[in-house]
Amino acid sequence: MSPLPSAKETRDGLRSGLAGRLVLKTLSAAYSGVVAARRGLYRAGLLKTRRLPVPVICFGNISSGGTGKTSTVIAAAQELARAGLKPAILLRGYKRSRSAPKIVVLARGRGATLADAGDEALMLFRTLEKANVPVLVCPDRYASGLKAVTELGANVILMDDGFQHFGLYRDADIVLINATAPFHTDHVLPFGDLREPPAGLKRARAVIISHCEHASQEQVDALAAEVRRINPSAELVETMHAPESFLDPATAQPVDLNLLKGRPAAALSAIGDPESFEGALRKMKVDLKQIWRYPDHHAFSKAELEAAQDARGSLPLITTYKDFARFPAGWQDILKGGVLILSVKIVFLCDGWRRLSSIMTDLAGRKA
Repeated sequence: MSPLPSAKETRDGLRSGLAGRLVLKTLSAAYSGVVAARRGLYRAGLLKTRRLPVPVICFGNISSGGTGKTSTVIAAAQELARAGLKPAILLRGYKRSRSAPKIVVLARGRGATLADAGDEALMLFRTLEKANVPVLVCPDRYASGLKAVTELGANVILMDDGFQHFGLYRDADIVLINATAPFHTDHVLPFGDLREPPAGLKRARAVIISHCEHASQEQVDALAAEVRRINPSAELVETMHAPESFLDPATAQPVDLNLLKGRPAAALSAIGDPESFEGALRKMKVDLKQIWRYPDHHAFSKAELEAAQDARGSLPLITTYKDFARFPAGWQDILKGGVLILSVKIVFLCDGWRRLSSIMTDLAGRKA
């Protein structure tokens, strides 16, 4: 049961009727025109692309929805830090407060609120704090990148979700595609989920097919063949997402994954791909008796948590890191009876991680 209709549900409702399909296809054609015109302005030099003095590696999507991009950015930042480099992460900051500072810096000794930084930035910073990787939030990625270089000493920039952001030059674009969402049979927004036509993959240095655990090998092979048709030179990598542990946010202690095996529980999320989250729990033999889905990046209110508390009874409530970052202050006084965060790790198949890390470290080494 969804407490609020998602954009996808609204779109699917319109697509069920002839008039709705006509409206959506007309809007999609207009959207495609705007995307092409904007790209043309950058190519012609009428809109400027600026360069930072350090390498910039972008992780982005060709479609909306969950691809596992955040997990990949975390793995990339950790790898670069282990290699002795000083990465910084740039985000636009989705659903930030309008009164937020232009540039929000999350670094050792410098924090920010959820309203100012956004949920993804807070989650990234908390995960990477021990690796001393700063996270900067600003729509102008050049401005925040320059701040990361000049004030924080960053010597490599990771741009989270910027494949369609042409204002900042990238040394490499790495695009993620969800194995369960075949882009080559989809349409551009709003009729479909594509942010731009599939030909945009020609710009990619590498393409990651993610969530292979939810697709057959035939589906993955078909996607790979389509990527190679569009961009034969792109490095092609396949990944899976695997549950790592539960985390009890009240104690900050890990909890064994087998704790809820064969037991009833409830799931609460507001992410781009809730099916993957819920599917992972079912594969762990968790008996999901109740499911709450909210729109992506939804900030939970106390009233919503109170409603979930009343409805779940004694069931443990499972959520994600990204969702927990949007819990309101005082959640502990509302959600009594057990809350668990599912921690998920990204697994690179074959030698995919070696090839991807080689791209990153080679770029950083050449421009260091």
